[in-house]
Amino acid sequence: MALNLLNHKTNTNKSNKLLSKDSRLKKIISVINYLNKSFEEKYDILIHRIHFNSDKLKELYPHHQVDILRVLNSNINKEGYKPTVIRTLREDLRFLIHIKAIEKKILTFSNNLGKFKGKLCIYKVSPIAHKLIVAYFDSYKAGLHRKVKEEKDILGAENVTENVTVYINHYNNIYNKNSIKPIFKKKSLTKKIKNKREFVKNNLEKRLKLPKEITKEIKKIIKHTKNPEKTYKNTLFNYKDFFSYLSYDYKKEDILPFFLSKLKEYKNKIHFMRKYAPYKTDFYLLVGEFKDLYNSKWKTNKKNNYSGHIKHIANNILNKILKKELNFE
Repeated sequence: MALNLLNHKTNTNKSNKLLSKDSRLKKIISVINYLNKSFEEKYDILIHRIHFNSDKLKELYPHHQVDILRVLNSNINKEGYKPTVIRTLREDLRFLIHIKAIEKKILTFSNNLGKFKGKLCIYKVSPIAHKLIVAYFDSYKAGLHRKVKEEKDILGAENVTENVTVYINHYNNIYNKNSIKPIFKKKSLTKKIKNKREFVKNNLEKRLKLPKEITKEIKKIIKHTKNPEKTYKNTLFNYKDFFSYLSYDYKKEDILPFFLSKLKEYKNKIHFMRKYAPYKTDFYLLVGEFKDLYNSKWKTNKKNNYSGHIKHIANNILNKILKKELNFE
């Protein structure tokens, strides 16, 4: 009964808010430091100086990835954020190794030792781990800011003229000799706006390198929306943000089909797929859903058959041993 009440309480406290990646990475660093320190205080020995083997693991119980996940989610839940999963944690650990924030020591065993399934990873945190994370994301944000500024410069004229309404009183200007001037001005202004929109749309298509069949598919999906032309342009902007956010860790072949599938749901409310808005959008919910469905491109699933090669090496070693007449103990 108590367990059921606990589960009920846990379920009611679940949140859909996602913790930002840089904050999550910093928390992972803190968790690893905490677990390493707890181990060293318990056994009065530095974890990175221990030579682990099968016998040593029977005496000592070092933490592993599941323990990191457990402590991390405990902290995240208290702050009201959605807990992460083991797959995301492993991707984050690989990323931290990539930027030199942590070092990994892999211990491999010939058999299963209780909770250790033949392999154990011990992580050593760099003294400047937090600075490396901050430096990486500051650099990323600076690059993103430059791109946003470039787009604002491109769209500047459009944003100014798009909301300008030209009022012409047709009946009062029929006999006005100067009435032809504002009419031509209006036509010229409309043409400039149209040309600017075409330029922005074509520029986006070129930068995103979308094949013609994909652009046709997008236009087909949004064909019956209130304003297909505007929806198409906003779709390209939203896809650019979605792709930029995920492309470092995930494959384009996975990102594009997922985005198109979600476009079918959001075609009449395309603004809710935006990353930047003065209101709450579903951008990060869609990102979280994508990460739950697809593997990172850093995760390899290669299975190589070394049986014949290893047999050949083993025979060579055995022949060398026999030639030297060495004895086995």
